[in-house]
Amino acid sequence: MRKQNKTKGLPEIAPNNPVAKFAHQFNKALVYADKRKYQRKAKHSGLEPFLVAFA
Repeated sequence: MRKQNKTKGLPEIAPNNPVAKFAHQFNKALVYADKRKYQRKAKHSGLEPFLVAFA
């Protein structure tokens, strides 16, 4: 193998990778609600089940 010449005079530019820069903000573990539990909460708790209209 032959020797490779190093390039002279070129300043090293730090690679800017925006994907790696912001990866810690988006790669987070999600916590899901346990769907196996029975929940006794009403969907619309503030509303009457049967609206009685007086004519």
